[in-house]
Amino acid sequence: MPLPEKSKRIICIADHDEDDRMLLYEALLTLNKPFDLIEISSWEQLADELSKLSDISPDFIFLNSSMPGTEGVQYIEVIRNEARSGQKIKIIIYSSQSEREFIENAFELGADFYAVKPANYGDLKDLARIVMDMDWETLKGDRRIFHRV
Repeated sequence: MPLPEKSKRIICIADHDEDDRMLLYEALLTLNKPFDLIEISSWEQLADELSKLSDISPDFIFLNSSMPGTEGVQYIEVIRNEARSGQKIKIIIYSSQSEREFIENAFELGADFYAVKPANYGDLKDLARIVMDMDWETLKGDRRIFHRV
């Protein structure tokens, strides 16, 4: 069931690239929907924030799979294990990787959505709108993948 329009969401962007975090944040701002932002720039910082998941309840985590040190998809299971019982955080893998095998692996590990990083700002705004407005209960198949060439 979608959240009421006025509900403030908590969005976490975990990406080592400051420019990518800033652009995604700006794209989210264009939607004119209330949200709080948690910015993560390293795996160490992500691990620290994951330990607080019982205190904070992000609705969405945009998780870059290419942060130095490990593969982001490995953290999907950790996020699921750290979340409060019954809490369903939407995990969006946000990556430049577009190989089908990599995408399928992310879904097998528990990702809710896979977004290949858009090459232009217009597509990034489309991605933000899609993620924030979609009916997550009925999301299936290729509708779970965002990839604009």
